[in-house]
Amino acid sequence: TRERSRIDALLKRVSNHVEWGVRVVLDRAMAAPRGRGPHESAARAASGAAFLARKKAQRDAATRLARQAREIGSEVYDDLAAFARIARRRPAADVATRGGPLLLDAAFLVPKAQAARFTKRVARRTRDLAREGFRVTVSGPWPPYSFVQE
Repeated sequence: TRERSRIDALLKRVSNHVEWGVRVVLDRAMAAPRGRGPHESAARAASGAAFLARKKAQRDAATRLARQAREIGSEVYDDLAAFARIARRRPAADVATRGGPLLLDAAFLVPKAQAARFTKRVARRTRDLAREGFRVTVSGPWPPYSFVQE
């Protein structure tokens, strides 16, 4: 009885909503430049200076890719959050992934009436990101597990 108002507010918040989980992973093998592995181009260098220049170029490319990957995780989250009543990012470090770093692990509380638009947007982002070397995993719809605790 003491908790009734809190429970009623919680039920009102999640009623007619479903939870969707979205993870974005950078697939390093897919995102690497096509046709040359990192050791292959360095091995072909004709001189020490050329070797060092290529190693620096590889390091710079890896830094740019990491920055782009972080930005993509944030962009996907912001884009999908627009369809949700509540969106929550979970710490990416909590989940082990294969192939590359986890850039986004998020839960979205989506009104049932918006679910089709949400999944259509996720499908489009998944196709676009796959071409750039990112893997998107979607789970749901679930009961709103991530949104019942305060």
